Amino acid sequence: MIKIDLITGFLGSGKTTFIKKYIKYLSGQNQKIAVIENDYGAVNIDRMLLEDELKDICDIEMVIGGDPDCRRRRFKTKLISMHLFGYDRVVVEPSGIYDPDEFFDVLMESPLNQWYEIGNVLAIVDSEIDTLSIQANYILAGEIANAGKIILSKTQFYSKETIYNTVRYLSSVLSLVSCPRDIHNDIIDKNWEQWNDRDYENIMNSGYVVSAYTKYYNEELVKFSSLFFLDVHLNIKLLKERIRRLFLDDKTGFVFRVKGFLFIENKWIQINADRHHLSLSPVSLGQEIIIVIGENLNKELIEKYWQ
Repeated sequence: MIKIDLITGFLGSGKTTFIKKYIKYLSGQNQKIAVIENDYGAVNIDRMLLEDELKDICDIEMVIGGDPDCRRRRFKTKLISMHLFGYDRVVVEPSGIYDPDEFFDVLMESPLNQWYEIGNVLAIVDSEIDTLSIQANYILAGEIANAGKIILSKTQFYSKETIYNTVRYLSSVLSLVSCPRDIHNDIIDKNWEQWNDRDYENIMNSGYVVSAYTKYYNEELVKFSSLFFLDVHLNIKLLKERIRRLFLDDKTGFVFRVKGFLFIENKWIQINADRHHLSLSPVSLGQEIIIVIGENLNKELIEKYWQ
């Protein structure tokens, strides 16, 4: 049967960066791999980033989101069409706002349960978490409750105290949904740049956890959104300044992440920013766009930052 892994993580946690490292390891083990990008937006920046770096070692597919029933149908249809391609493993990267039960429910259905078996469910979590809204906490709880391993990202930038407080926060989020799981033995907090084969083998045997919790998350109440901005023409200095100011401006809503591409000084620049880090790096391809992801966003005010 084909192994299928789910890589969850709240907005801006580092899922795509982790998947690039994970796929390179799997490819080195002579596995035939496919990645499914399952997102809500029509413009999928993460897929473009994966294609730029991984197109020669794995296949990359995409499922466009919609309402929950639509997402499940499209995901199931995609897996049915892929099962004859001889893959050893399929890796699924959903949106940062995702209910993992969708994944489990679809894979229990026939005929998928005859072709696929769940390999690993991994939750990527930023090493420093800002206090989130109640609905955001419900999403985070759902992502970590059944994960075989909870992998902290960017640990090299944070103190042991910060990481300790993050793990405490995760435990409190599970308590919020009446989940009895003790996650301390399932946390991986090693700097990703220092991982070796033994670390990847540990991850490969993560599996998943059957853990009961009360589901309070209501997609109809969630006010998360992705805003798309085209025709942005800023130099590097102005771009950095505007992004930093945007994260500090409470009037624009709670911004989790800014990402996208701009063509600056005759080259494509990838933008990847959260509330703690800003990265601008050259890439070989892009699509001129800035995407702002967050909660209760004010589009009119945010648009002024790119003018």
